[in-house]
Amino acid sequence: MCVLCRVARTGIFAVLLSACAHQSLHSVKPLPPADVFIPTIETMKHSVAPVVCLDQDGPTANIREREGTAFFISPSGEFLTAAHVLDEIKTHNHPCPVIAIYLPTASWRPEMPEETVQWFPFHTAACVIERAQDVAKCPLVEDLSIPRLGFHFKIQPVQLEFSDQADGTQVAFTGFPLEARDPFTSRGGIATYRGSADTTQIVLDQTAWPGASGSPVYLSDGRVIGIMLARGMEQGSGISIVRPVRWIRPILENSRRVSGRK
Repeated sequence: MCVLCRVARTGIFAVLLSACAHQSLHSVKPLPPADVFIPTIETMKHSVAPVVCLDQDGPTANIREREGTAFFISPSGEFLTAAHVLDEIKTHNHPCPVIAIYLPTASWRPEMPEETVQWFPFHTAACVIERAQDVAKCPLVEDLSIPRLGFHFKIQPVQLEFSDQADGTQVAFTGFPLEARDPFTSRGGIATYRGSADTTQIVLDQTAWPGASGSPVYLSDGRVIGIMLARGMEQGSGISIVRPVRWIRPILENSRRVSGRK
């Protein structure tokens, strides 16, 4: 075989090899983008707690009822919840022996049916309550920023976002619906805003189960834009109602102010 023939065949082979490699490179499907909500949801589990009524017997306590959800806004354990959660827990248990939140001693572990929890009481008389906005801010009797022997759960206060988000923005909310012992997370989108000059609501295109009231509603980076208030009923059964945090700025700034009925 002549040299020219060998070069020609080698050149064809190189072209074919290059074409195959190019085709193979473009036939590899790119990996789907990582779900940015997943790590945020795991972090948010350190920011929420159920609001409960307890029967106390010395150092131990039994949960009489789980009524709603709270989320922490300070390292000491100061939290926000829906005002109607506090009203209902007192009404249903007339009176409730001990109103409290509880946390696992280490972290939420749904695979452990008997995980150890610690409960932390609070007094509704010390709460700042705005019933027009259906929001309450409460301090705990015990400061969570002070280490407790045998208690390793570290709370993560949320970061609040006071700006409005565009319709269609994806959000999540984490709480304790359906008397759940461990946190549940749902995801949806902002459908619209509605309200008046005195109050505004965010409407989500995702329903909230009973007990989710007081849950933080947050963006993919964890910034909380609102607090869950209610699920839609009848024709609105597929939606839920959220109070934007920018509408509760006064309750965050005042040390104590109770308005409406007690």
